[in-house]
Amino acid sequence: MKDRYFSTVETTDRFGTKNREFLIYSDKGKKPTIGDFVDAFMQTGLDVEIKDFVRMLFKPKDPTTTPIISLRVIRTIRDYSYTSYSKTSI
Repeated sequence: MKDRYFSTVETTDRFGTKNREFLIYSDKGKKPTIGDFVDAFMQTGLDVEIKDFVRMLFKPKDPTTTPIISLRVIRTIRDYSYTSYSKTSI
């Protein structure tokens, strides 16, 4: 089972800065990890790694393949209306 979180992320590219929303899924009863954020970014085609843990700043592994310069997590909020079920429990 998973918990779902809404995360507001500031994306910076060559043209400026804008905010995007990402869905983050983490193990039931646990807060999202850096790996959960990386997985969510990968699902949208962004291959990134953490550069500053305190500021939650991510940068592309290969900056020549993407217009994105950096991603910074602004806030993450749990979605209490979301319920996930495993296939074995149905």
